[in-house]
Amino acid sequence: MPTIHILNGPKKGQSYKLINETIDIGRSPENDICMADPSVSRKHLKIHREGNSYFIRDLKSTNGTYIKDQQITPGKEIKVEEGIPIAVGNIFFTINKPYSGDVQAIRDSIDYSEDLNEKAEVYKKDRPLTPTRNMELIQKVSNLLMESLDINEILENVLDSIFDLLERIDRGIIILLDSETGKIKDIITSDKQSSEDTIMLYSRTIVNRVLQEGKAVIMADTLSEDEAERSDSMETMKIRSVMCVPLISRSKIRGVIYVDSINRPFGFRKDDLSLLTTLSSPAAVAIENALLHSTLKKR
Repeated sequence: MPTIHILNGPKKGQSYKLINETIDIGRSPENDICMADPSVSRKHLKIHREGNSYFIRDLKSTNGTYIKDQQITPGKEIKVEEGIPIAVGNIFFTINKPYSGDVQAIRDSIDYSEDLNEKAEVYKKDRPLTPTRNMELIQKVSNLLMESLDINEILENVLDSIFDLLERIDRGIIILLDSETGKIKDIITSDKQSSEDTIMLYSRTIVNRVLQEGKAVIMADTLSEDEAERSDSMETMKIRSVMCVPLISRSKIRGVIYVDSINRPFGFRKDDLSLLTTLSSPAAVAIENALLHSTLKKR
């Protein structure tokens, strides 16, 4: 009997038998298959079977339906192959054959800001319009960072620049490590919603992972991540989207830049992570120069 295999999210590993020739998928319990995820619309997708062939039709959902990383046209019936990952919102599944590839890699390659719906238009308004514009901003920020050797001024300029580049950020934090002990030395924060101290309001799980691995991390929607990938603090602080990149200079990790978005899933996309990573390079150099200058002044 034909089967649907869930590839990620809270129901990862579960399967559903396709008893009828037509199956409805959505967040509402009224559907044949209920996917209770906030990225899935109440009535999201219809699957139609004709013999050994399968067809899907997006029911004009909010976050769209994707075959691998390509969005299908809402309302148009599309033939799909067995074992090919299909995404309804942020949840992936296959028909009949399981998928052994990296679902996370496919998720990261999806540009949710290009969804063909009104909600996506809101996302577009918050972002730089072109790669050329992005590079101009990065160059401007790099020049600004090199104009000062005051560490506090540099850290504040970095956070201000990040908020200018990525307007959907709610909170930003820069964490610096002690060059000798490797332990956290300084933390500077910025919160769009509050002027209160936000030092404690970040996911230590994410920060520690980036410090240990030296690789950038992005979670477009924390509620759709496997439990092993998220922490209780994310739920407590209502973190829905998060990015964290290492500050690397002379092949050493000097700290991290951490940003998150509260209550709103899909606040960031893959291009945002690339932008933040690009910014981290001149920021790390400027920070190291300022720390070196400060050390020399004390001697």
